[in-house]
Amino acid sequence: MKKILLSVCWFFLIVCAAAQVSVISVTDEDKYTTKSDFSHTFEYYILPLSASKTQNTVPVGKCQATRIGRRWFATAAHCVEKTCKNGCMIQVDLLEGNVSALAQVQHTPTQPTVFIKPDFAYDIFVKNDLALFKLDLDRTPFSYYRRGGKDGKTRTWLTKQQFEKAAGQSAALRKALYRIKSPTFPPILMFDAGNYILERKISVISIFDGERTVKKDPYSVHYIKALEFAYTKNFGVRRGMSGSGVMSNTGEFLGIISGIFQVSKAAPDGKTAPQLQNEWFMFFAFNHSAIDFMKDVMGSDFYKLDIKDAYPNFVRKSRHKYTDIINRMQEFYKQSQPSPAPKPSAKTAK
Repeated sequence: MKKILLSVCWFFLIVCAAAQVSVISVTDEDKYTTKSDFSHTFEYYILPLSASKTQNTVPVGKCQATRIGRRWFATAAHCVEKTCKNGCMIQVDLLEGNVSALAQVQHTPTQPTVFIKPDFAYDIFVKNDLALFKLDLDRTPFSYYRRGGKDGKTRTWLTKQQFEKAAGQSAALRKALYRIKSPTFPPILMFDAGNYILERKISVISIFDGERTVKKDPYSVHYIKALEFAYTKNFGVRRGMSGSGVMSNTGEFLGIISGIFQVSKAAPDGKTAPQLQNEWFMFFAFNHSAIDFMKDVMGSDFYKLDIKDAYPNFVRKSRHKYTDIINRMQEFYKQSQPSPAPKPSAKTAK
């Protein structure tokens, strides 16, 4: 009997392992696929609380986040749920290129700034994989540095005066700073009523050490009501990109980069590496449950969001039943459940 191997990958990296809403017209000519279109998306690092005492602390995690309001960012729950459980420092890298600025915020259980969707669970893949963190870029002081080294990971810290001098010499840097000070936020698309096929193309941005690359999806995108997430063939999404926004080519924020699902066939000899048959990129898609969570956490800031229904203007109903992928996911869920504790014997029960 042929063996089918399933593997699941969360896109998180752990060491050891609006005041105003943007208005975007929907036309065939609009293409939301350039780096400047993703000016609301940033790379961020997760550090221990002790990081506030030194500038050279090694991060314990790296992900991406989308700014949805002047004080709020959306990211993946799996990026921060464990690493911030007992407290952490979120450090957002704001700029691309050799010179950058960092904004950071501290999270503790008694003074939380990181909020996890309550029904998120690691053993239920992608579903509910949403977190918010609060960081006011209008009030938070920035730290400045210059990237260096062959890998771009070496930091040389700059004074504010040195940074301003560099900004005065770079039009690109000044333009990026303007976008931060005068941001536009993407409208959020809400899925719910059934199975859909997206009538838009999607793209995501990859950010590593300040280098930004837009990846475009040439494949169709499907939303499955029973699983509460969307999927497509993987088009280059990889570990370290988790938490970033999945965007339509007309500028709507559809969901959060969460993970990939691989289906492989075992080699006949049982020795050589399994052969990869399918690799799907799956992302958490906003629904009523997610919107209710955001409303509870964000307070009055929530009412500044621009929220649109996916159906009927952005999707069409799908006739697919998605039996195969639903069965595979249910199989994975069963495999990931912890083994039940052994029942006591009659003798022990006495």
